Amino acid sequence: MKISYLDGPRLRMALTAGSLSLMQNIGSLNAINVFPVPDGDTGTNMASTARAISASLATFCPKNAGSVLKRAAQSALAAAKGNSGAILAQFFSVLAEELGHEARISAKQLASAAVLAAEETRRALSIPKEGTILTVLHDWAHALHEKAQQSDDILHVFIAAYESAKTSLAKTKDMLPEMRRAGVVDAGAKGFVHMLDGITQFIKSGSLKEMLRADKWRSASGEIAHDVLAEPLFDIQAHPEFEILADADNATFRYCTEALVHGDKLDLDAMRAELATIGDSVVVAGSKSLAKIHVHANSPSQVFDMLDSRGFVEAHKVDDMKLQTKLAHRARGVQTCTIVTDTGCDLPEAFLLEHGVLKVPALITIDGKARPDGPALAIQKVYRLMKERPDFAMSTSQPTDAAFSRAFALASAHSKEILYVGLTSALSGTFQAGVRATRALGGKIVAFDSKTVTSAQGLLVRRAVEMAEGGRDAQEIARRLEGLRGQLVFFVAVRNLSSLIRSGRLHGLKSLILRKFGLRPLLSTDQAGKAKTAGIYMGERNTVTTLLSKVKKAFPSGSRVELHVSHVDAAADAQHLADLCAAHLHRDSKIMISEMGPVLASLAWRGAISVAGLPLEG
Repeated sequence: MKISYLDGPRLRMALTAGSLSLMQNIGSLNAINVFPVPDGDTGTNMASTARAISASLATFCPKNAGSVLKRAAQSALAAAKGNSGAILAQFFSVLAEELGHEARISAKQLASAAVLAAEETRRALSIPKEGTILTVLHDWAHALHEKAQQSDDILHVFIAAYESAKTSLAKTKDMLPEMRRAGVVDAGAKGFVHMLDGITQFIKSGSLKEMLRADKWRSASGEIAHDVLAEPLFDIQAHPEFEILADADNATFRYCTEALVHGDKLDLDAMRAELATIGDSVVVAGSKSLAKIHVHANSPSQVFDMLDSRGFVEAHKVDDMKLQTKLAHRARGVQTCTIVTDTGCDLPEAFLLEHGVLKVPALITIDGKARPDGPALAIQKVYRLMKERPDFAMSTSQPTDAAFSRAFALASAHSKEILYVGLTSALSGTFQAGVRATRALGGKIVAFDSKTVTSAQGLLVRRAVEMAEGGRDAQEIARRLEGLRGQLVFFVAVRNLSSLIRSGRLHGLKSLILRKFGLRPLLSTDQAGKAKTAGIYMGERNTVTTLLSKVKKAFPSGSRVELHVSHVDAAADAQHLADLCAAHLHRDSKIMISEMGPVLASLAWRGAISVAGLPLEG
């Protein structure tokens, strides 16, 4: 049967078929991801982009093909993740710009737009590389154009171009050193070919029936299910042929940094050039009103500072590629459970990296501009603002469901199960957001409410890590944490009352008395996870001695204890407290120091110190 044009319904179904085909291959794409860094998430990123396309088209049924293409492009741009996802979004954006007003799209129109889209997509990168998805996009588009000059049958033209794309994909195995060493084709390019394969199968049959036959593609109502990222992604141990030989430890840049920028007259070329001075793998896709930014950088906060100067920034994302690489390599070991925590947990960054712990960030708003906490937020800059501006304030918003879904998807790619250790549900909706994501993503995730925060939550995460590395499963770890939670000793000393007063949490007579007599509160959490006052102490200078006395009262001299001290711009005092505690406790005690995250720092403010302790066994 000859097909001379694509209208709205045909194009909608074709794009859905292509998206589902890509999503069916998440795990195998992750497993061969070696360029630009072997962080094992190309499949997850491209599937996220494809999932957004199919979800946006699920109930969108115009007769006009251009309208379908514009909807697909907008959703792809908004949801694009990673290098390949951003490239795919740019390709669709240019297609939509060229064909968005067409009711029907002929083979020649599609081919001409595809050639232009491939060229413009290449321009979106600061340093385009051959042997990647760019090469296959180019070769496929030009094959499509060549065949379209010979025939107006879209079925014939598309199938011929698809064969050329497969040939081009095979060549990527030998075009870049990373692929040659690993003996694999480019993951992004293969993802695009999977998409073409789904479209080809659809236009051959005219039906999605075969693709949707598997139960996992349908929801309870019979509609197309869009939570396929919840499916078990890939058993890498069962596929040794996909073993990645590359090593990202020597990569120049650590963080995959992304955002959407809204503006009136965005200069994409200027943004691309400036980002190239900060990092590499730069992709600036979109238009003068909306741009998708992707860059690998060591200072995500610097990237966002620059973007804030260009327009309104949202959908921030920062992935630690070093951590993702560790997770990918660890998938072959004894540990089968990955630990995920959230913004309430304070632990040193080096610990999180060493032990492969994913941390879901909250959104921090300063002067009307939001950022995720962690590498996106320059903490020393925050401390300086606290010190220099009496009116300075920052607010926190719980992590989004999407942020949790992203972390769980990354963990799922390399783990049989996940344990999420969350911020107390009595103080924030963060834990509930995590639970919602666990339900959406299936039964391999166990959620545990720490019923505490900062250094105390960090201690529970540390114990969870030890048990996971010992081979224990998520359910058993959660049961053991339940017992440990009741043994926690935890105090936060608040030196500066300004934030508590400004937020209204400290007011009236109590506020007047504390300020008049130089008294400061000690805070903690109760068994239900609610904040409680655990005492007061006299004068800011007595903070360390007050906390030391609490440690001594809880743990007699010579006790073997695991202790965690966190602070807000009070590193010297935190170290002094740790040294005094070390002199009191057994020499085998474990003592860790970290900075306090913004969830509690936004209230406890500059100078605050927390201490948490758990007895060590044996």
